[in-house]
Amino acid sequence: MIKGTSHGRRAASALLTAAAAGVALAASPANAAAPAWETLPQPVKNAASAILPFDGDNAVVTTRQGECGDCDLDQRLWQRDGGAWKELKLPADGVADTVTGTSPDDLWAIGRKDGDDGTWRVHHYDGAKWSANLSPDTKRVEIIDAEAVSRTSLWGVGNTRVDTSFVPTVTHWNGKTWNTTKFDGLEGNLNSLQVKSENDIWAVGSTSAGGVANDRDQALALHYDGAKWTRIPVPSIPKVSTFLDAVISNGPNDVWASGTVRDERGQEPKRTGAYVIHWDGKSWTHRDVPGKEAATVKTFAHYGGKLYAGLSGNQKLVRWTGAAWEQVAGVDPQIFGVRELTTAKDGSLYLTGARGTFFGPLYYQQRLAPPAAR
Repeated sequence: MIKGTSHGRRAASALLTAAAAGVALAASPANAAAPAWETLPQPVKNAASAILPFDGDNAVVTTRQGECGDCDLDQRLWQRDGGAWKELKLPADGVADTVTGTSPDDLWAIGRKDGDDGTWRVHHYDGAKWSANLSPDTKRVEIIDAEAVSRTSLWGVGNTRVDTSFVPTVTHWNGKTWNTTKFDGLEGNLNSLQVKSENDIWAVGSTSAGGVANDRDQALALHYDGAKWTRIPVPSIPKVSTFLDAVISNGPNDVWASGTVRDERGQEPKRTGAYVIHWDGKSWTHRDVPGKEAATVKTFAHYGGKLYAGLSGNQKLVRWTGAAWEQVAGVDPQIFGVRELTTAKDGSLYLTGARGTFFGPLYYQQRLAPPAAR
């Protein structure tokens, strides 16, 4: 799935903490060859901010040029068929902040039109034309992340505006209508979801702590078993706010999530490494990525049977060995931070990274061939 923008809006089980401070990344075997990364051509040079690959010949890319807060960017959508790119014109009122789909003729473009006071847009492309706006509620329901499972199943997470507050929300399109679930009693937001199957879905974000940890925001994790949603408590961290921004599941007993922490001033407290937690079906455990400077895991993906994590800053890309994180070599040195990892159906791994400049970010995309092909 494509996520064209970043989003940032009581423990029942013990949190077992792995000591990350002062611990270095695991060293890769001395005789391990660096991954053979392929640099991908872009339809607009250094502008491809996200990619949705289907196979070796077909993909959809979002290009973004400019960086000016809430103003309209030059945002365009492109399809690759074989080696050629062609622009896929968005509807006049369409936005491609988040793009998901199962094939080139089953795409969804989702986002907010015209800034903070605009409307939420959800359009479907069937290979010939775009639908009208299918948003479940153009003024109140914001879909921040979405995943298409089939032509008749799209899951989305975000929030519902209720007066001056935000209520965490999950919504599902069955091909004809929406079924929207608001988690009344909670105030907050859902930023990311992972659909392992229709009866194994995770959604993560943050919620007002409501008395916990000095009323700061705390991590929110929800699981769907096909019948109902259940909150899986994430233990609070005293004196800081915690926001979960990414999640990946390899089954109900192997779930990883990451995010950011903020102090009472909204700034990252003095720390090193990146905040990551793991769920084993019974409790959450810290699996923070160690490092010399503070970082954030922006994205996860499975490749060749291992978990990869993309980070902000110089660390860029790491993978989990089963006991520790190790650095992955071969990422373009021009990249300062990985913003997206995506595994295609053929098993290849796609990476999108960025480097900030005075005129806005420059984007880079790379690919690792399927493990069997290397």
